[in-house]
Amino acid sequence: MLYKISKKTAGIGIILMNIFTIIVFLLVILKILPYNSIGGGRLDSYQTAYETAITSIVIMGFGIPLVAIASGLIKVKRFKTFFKVWLVFAFVLIAILLYKSAIVGVFIVSFGIPLIAIASGLIKFERFNFFLKVYLWLSFVFVCLNTIANLLGVTLFEKIIMALVTVVQAIFFFRLATDKDSMENTNLEI
Repeated sequence: MLYKISKKTAGIGIILMNIFTIIVFLLVILKILPYNSIGGGRLDSYQTAYETAITSIVIMGFGIPLVAIASGLIKVKRFKTFFKVWLVFAFVLIAILLYKSAIVGVFIVSFGIPLIAIASGLIKFERFNFFLKVYLWLSFVFVCLNTIANLLGVTLFEKIIMALVTVVQAIFFFRLATDKDSMENTNLEI
């Protein structure tokens, strides 16, 4: 049944769920939504919510181009310059995440770096499939853990809306991670 979902549909789904979540975080930052709408409802101030939201927005934004590659939504050859800039951003992001002690984020971004380096043409693509699979599986596990945290959240918003969003993301990440022919369909025409 899962393979009835196309890779492109899975990619678009993940990207849309990320955009939705980013919007929720932005609404918290702008104080339109209460700070307990994120973080399982366990955050104690807007300042804590702000820090959590910014870190999450950056990590989700970081993953969008990688999901677009994995799902075949973009042709890497046309975006080499973008990926060179994205590689610099990835290293800056790791430094920020290390400073914030966001170890899970550092781990996920670290496996994205080889993918970005390959997409930028700085590294040959023989190991692309391996790093792509690792990145997709790590993302799947991270989203599953996030789903559990949402279900254990204090607010109904976390338990219902955000848990549903992460369940859908998990399904789509699983679809991409278990794809047998990811190398042929990644549009990695280097």
